[in-house]
Amino acid sequence: MARRLVGTRLYLISYAALWAIFAIRSTGLTEEIVFWALAGWGLVDAVRLIKAGLRRSARHVPFDDVSDKSGEVAGYLATYLLPFIAGPPTDLRGGLAYLVYFAVAWAVFVPSSLGLVNPTLYILGWRVVEASRLDQRVLIICQDPPKPGPPGEPVAMLMGGVGWVRRPTRRPWTLVAPRPPAGGSSRTEVER
Repeated sequence: MARRLVGTRLYLISYAALWAIFAIRSTGLTEEIVFWALAGWGLVDAVRLIKAGLRRSARHVPFDDVSDKSGEVAGYLATYLLPFIAGPPTDLRGGLAYLVYFAVAWAVFVPSSLGLVNPTLYILGWRVVEASRLDQRVLIICQDPPKPGPPGEPVAMLMGGVGWVRRPTRRPWTLVAPRPPAGGSSRTEVER
């Protein structure tokens, strides 16, 4: 259940750019406000997801087979965003068609590895990579993918224990999600 919740959040976050496109192309003020609110919510939730993981204690965790899915972002953009550049639906039938599309996309996105390809996180300077740990597939939100094998990388557990957040490795996020001072409340453990 926790993996489905995180997957749903990543799905909604990934469409923040689409909501901004819809807001720009909207003809009515109410529609524009709704789509800007959705775009803003997607960006804010992306930051919240990252910061929530970074508030937890860091541990050095070794991962196996880290795979970066950066090359799939272009395909994601073409497949999921370009069909909608024409703008938001203008009538009830168009709205229902979009609703069916997004329901099907959600059903495919959440259980698959499409959550790894998230344009909104890229805009914010982060990405999602996949790794295996103890023969289980895990997601890692990071600026730079961790190196596989020991001694491990400093990461914090993502909500529900379905993945990890790697500590910021470069600006501007070292300012937004600062590392706790040495000797502070965040301890670093070595885990296998």
